[in-house]
Amino acid sequence: MSIFSNLFSRKTNKQPKKVAQIGSEIALPAYVIHQIPYYLDKVPDWISPNSGWGYKKENALIMACEDPTEGVQNEYAFAEFRSKIEVREAMEMYFASIERCGQQLIIDESNHHYDVISFKVYLFTEKDWTFLKNDFEIHNNYENDEAGFNKHTRLRNKLIRYYMTECWINIDSFYGIY
Repeated sequence: MSIFSNLFSRKTNKQPKKVAQIGSEIALPAYVIHQIPYYLDKVPDWISPNSGWGYKKENALIMACEDPTEGVQNEYAFAEFRSKIEVREAMEMYFASIERCGQQLIIDESNHHYDVISFKVYLFTEKDWTFLKNDFEIHNNYENDEAGFNKHTRLRNKLIRYYMTECWINIDSFYGIY
């Protein structure tokens, strides 16, 4: 069994504490295309120049690719990218992971197709992140110390937080191709 196999395991009766709902109140620029060069070397070619951050239909991310497989992969990559920005810059916390909770297809009155993905974003306060990181490193990643690792994992699961959010993505460019 891997030393990391229990790192993200969590019993349903021991869910992390929920932090505030995240959504349109996040102060991100209206169009994602204007901000991406700050984070990446270049804007991915699968993002339309008119794309928003995807908090609601009116500011949906607009896909500009024709391959459904690539499009779906890019949807999840964008949701994680956006979540990392929210956590680090808007909340001043540390991103841990993202968990997809649901997805639905919505076709609006103008016959535009949207994937609406709901997910949990897991995060830590800076204090908790620093403590856990230092604890893990001081104990040599708990190599050959399963009891210590299990104790560290229980503490990690106690300190982790999450919020629920959704991402609206216009998929007209590849909807119905397959």
